[in-house]
Amino acid sequence: MKRFLVFCGLLIVAVVAVVSVFGGVGTGTLIAMPAVVLDTQQIVFMRSLQEEYVKIDTWLNDAQDLSSFVVNGQTLRFPEAGAAPAVYKNRTTDVDSVEPSETTYDVSLDYYDSQNYKMRNINMHALPFNKMQYYTNKSANSIRLKEVNDAAYAFAPDEAGNKKIIIATTGGARDGFKMLTLSDIVVLARACDNAQFPDGRNLVLPSDMWWDLVQNNEILKAQLSYQQNTGTINPNVVNYYGFKIHKATDNSIVAYDIDASAKAAQGALITGNVVPAGFVFCTNEVFRAGGDFEMFLLNKAQNPTGRADEFGFAHRFKADFTKDAKRYSAMVYQAISA
Repeated sequence: MKRFLVFCGLLIVAVVAVVSVFGGVGTGTLIAMPAVVLDTQQIVFMRSLQEEYVKIDTWLNDAQDLSSFVVNGQTLRFPEAGAAPAVYKNRTTDVDSVEPSETTYDVSLDYYDSQNYKMRNINMHALPFNKMQYYTNKSANSIRLKEVNDAAYAFAPDEAGNKKIIIATTGGARDGFKMLTLSDIVVLARACDNAQFPDGRNLVLPSDMWWDLVQNNEILKAQLSYQQNTGTINPNVVNYYGFKIHKATDNSIVAYDIDASAKAAQGALITGNVVPAGFVFCTNEVFRAGGDFEMFLLNKAQNPTGRADEFGFAHRFKADFTKDAKRYSAMVYQAISA
């Protein structure tokens, strides 16, 4: 009997403690729920995808990164400052004032959705590598390359105009095109100066244009020779006349339509008067922003019809100009040789 009374007393104390913590049954009892977590396999591959994605080094890394301004992983919210204040010289009357103003923009990030991989059980045995890990890496590369190509098309000018410069190459002939020369870079630099392009100028060139420029000039070849001898040959960047000159990761990022005097449609084939082109962007005039990564995983135990593991990834991303007006951009296209 004594033990029973002690037990009842302890039980009453426990009930009172619970009621005091959770507000009492009459006021809406709160029940502690287990934390929602991803499947361990999904966590592993999400981390792997992000790590593989981040370590991919491209010219796009020189664009301004606004990822920290992305709200809920989906929407980029950033301000654009208003006009600069007027400056007076030798003014003898009171200086007036102006209220600072900003325009806040909400930009929805685009949704990049990779194709699913279907991994059948029979193909997963006796492999010298982790097959799912391998294809996670390929997904990261595919997503990144598509985003880079879209950014290139967004940054390149549609046609010549205000703050938009387009010039042609003038060098010797190679494979039906005139090669890019240092003299062309000087012309481009002067045009950018005259249009008051800001610093942080980046020139992105297709591989052939980059090698034409670098290999035919002792100045740029010397820059490559100064690179550290790490055992890995990875020449991607040289500098000349205020430009950081990048070798693009993909040769088909931008093309120019000579007949239309305008940027060709994205993905247009290099044929006839549609020719390869490079483009210029200024670091602080453009942005890149990454948001949520998502993984879609269907275990073979949940997929009796397909009897295979299926997985794919998605990523929120956007690259564009930071301003509506004064969109500084330039293009240099390969002229056709006679």
